[in-house]
Amino acid sequence: MKVPDPKLLALFEAEQREHLETVRSLLETAAAGPGLAEIFRCVHTLKGAARAVGIGSTERLAHRLETLFAQVRDNALALDQPVLAAIRETLDAIEDVLAAVIEDREDPDVSAALQAIEDALGGSIQNPVDPLPVERPSPPAPPEPPAARSIDTVRVSAESADALVRSSSQVLSAGARQIDMARQVEGVHDRIREIQREWERVRQQAVASLRKVSADPAVLEILDFVDSCLRSLESQARAANLAQQRSAWALNQLGAEVHRDACRVRMTPAETVFDPFRKMVRDLAADEGKEVEFRAQGMDIYADRLVLQRLKDPVMHLLRNAVSHGIERAEERIAAGKPRAGAVELRLEARGGRLNVTVEDDGKGIDFQKVADLAASRGLLPKSTVPSASVQDLVRFILQPGFSTSTAVTNLAGRGMGLSVVHDQVIRLHGDLSFPETRGTGTSVLISAPLSISTEHVVLVACGSHTFAIPSQSISRLCRVRPGAIENVAGGDTIRVGERPVPLARLADLAGLPASGHGPRLSKDAGHNGGYLFVVVLGSGSETAGVVVDGILDEREAVVQDLGIPGAMEGMSTGGLPLEDGTVAVALNPLALVGRIRQAGSVSPLRAIQTGVQEPKKAHRILVVDDSITTRSLEKSILETHGYQVRVAVDGVEALDQLRMEPADLVITDLLMPRMDGFQLLDRIKRDKQLCNIPVIIVSSLDQRQDRERGLSLGANAYIVKQKFDQRELLDAVRQIL
Repeated sequence: MKVPDPKLLALFEAEQREHLETVRSLLETAAAGPGLAEIFRCVHTLKGAARAVGIGSTERLAHRLETLFAQVRDNALALDQPVLAAIRETLDAIEDVLAAVIEDREDPDVSAALQAIEDALGGSIQNPVDPLPVERPSPPAPPEPPAARSIDTVRVSAESADALVRSSSQVLSAGARQIDMARQVEGVHDRIREIQREWERVRQQAVASLRKVSADPAVLEILDFVDSCLRSLESQARAANLAQQRSAWALNQLGAEVHRDACRVRMTPAETVFDPFRKMVRDLAADEGKEVEFRAQGMDIYADRLVLQRLKDPVMHLLRNAVSHGIERAEERIAAGKPRAGAVELRLEARGGRLNVTVEDDGKGIDFQKVADLAASRGLLPKSTVPSASVQDLVRFILQPGFSTSTAVTNLAGRGMGLSVVHDQVIRLHGDLSFPETRGTGTSVLISAPLSISTEHVVLVACGSHTFAIPSQSISRLCRVRPGAIENVAGGDTIRVGERPVPLARLADLAGLPASGHGPRLSKDAGHNGGYLFVVVLGSGSETAGVVVDGILDEREAVVQDLGIPGAMEGMSTGGLPLEDGTVAVALNPLALVGRIRQAGSVSPLRAIQTGVQEPKKAHRILVVDDSITTRSLEKSILETHGYQVRVAVDGVEALDQLRMEPADLVITDLLMPRMDGFQLLDRIKRDKQLCNIPVIIVSSLDQRQDRERGLSLGANAYIVKQKFDQRELLDAVRQIL
């Protein structure tokens, strides 16, 4: 079949998706006149569109559907289950035809769908390739007046939309920095006013004293001159303060508006990403020899395209699990008193800035007894606790890699990776995964993720010299706790929130940070001298936990960026937040934090605080050289998190100046930089007798073999490509060298 023009085909694909979605959504209530009329219109329009692009099979299928709906409209045919099944089969066949056209492969056989329609009509196909009646085109309608025209739309590439959101995010961050700068300018103005008031007092006393002794008039003139300068300086500072405040407010408002508009550009209906799942479920069911009826609700909900794309794989895994693990074969379902065909449902709902995606089936459900027995056999769960194990405890096991209750390995199940992949990807999306109770048998899995990942409201907390960001929607409360309120339950530290015990841990211990002298520390007499701890109580579904931090710094709308550090703390980090001072606040995943604390068991996370802090070893000194503020801040944050002393430089010239004033134990450098690039810096270091023994690691986006060979030939100890940047690779290289 001749492939239509790509642009025309793209338009037809969007139009067909819209028509089929409308037909499917109205089928359940099509007995009503308006709904049936709309279905008839969609099928008729689809037939004409298919003819326009030359897709004959779709045109033929739509034509027979049109005939069927005409009989339903005329009350000659009822929309009973056999007729609905024939309609759904035909709609699936229409999707198969378009998929074959897009992939430029042979047209699929649609005779079964045509026969299903003919059976529903009470006839049989005599000649499936009979020519369709030719419709005479109606005369063109007169042009609409400008006031009646719809809103103009344009097609924007996904890359352009993403670039627009990134740029607007930077404008938003710049607005936040300007507000911080305005506060600093206001502080300078206040300080000048204080100095002016103090000067006025001193000047009056000085003038009075000088007049008593008949001082030189020139001295009085100098005092008047200083007074005039201070008044002028105060006036200029006041004007600068007002101008800075207005500018910061305007930039912040404009940045927020531009960012909101940019995020709307990237919003897209869920059907654009999830619509192929309908065919996937049908094909999987056929391969498994099962009868499955797939339903989708809320596909018209708009969400961030990146959120939908990142949810695509998790939802696909859940649907595969529903078909493979959940739905029984027809004979098993009939024996159990269930309908012959199993039901798999995909539901989407937007609520409170969150996108809730539910995958539910009416199959046999999860055998938690089998999960508990398998966990006990693997030593993950004490056998004595198997009878009392809660559902939440057992859910953790099925989310682990390699854990599967399937007795055989097939294309769909048995490797134990499906739910592990779902869990990991949902965490990276700052989301949550839960297993709500279902009505009767079956399994329901709920994914809750943000509608947009461009901004997120976070609370900034201090931990030693580091800053972390925690999503505010996962924080149940912020509180100060006296040491005497900490209880020991089953060997672990807990506090009481209401009547509920909440396990407690230090963020520094969870993040693997070296002990420092920052922040409050418990001691034996801390309860008597007013000492207390700052605690962030996190809520994750039905589970809660408390995190001890050194202080609560701020709350804000933040642009959390994927900076390549999700694996930094074994799943506890979801990205980074660039701060005004050039550092990066690590964004934390509350779900992973709660899981880590509750899995601590009998280990007392606060014991290190109570027993004192050992003197840390002298940290190695590292110089990071990169012209990108984001990259240098990221590398600095990663290295400092693991106990290294880090300095930064923006290019080779500044790096050499720093090294000659204070040598380092290691240099990590980029290659493409202004003034002096990384190759030149490496060459100068190796030629300098005082610096030649300093090891150098290159971290660059240049991945050509000749670039790596040149860097290593000049004396670099390691070469890491940024596109493949993994913080563990960097840390391993640093540890091996130092």
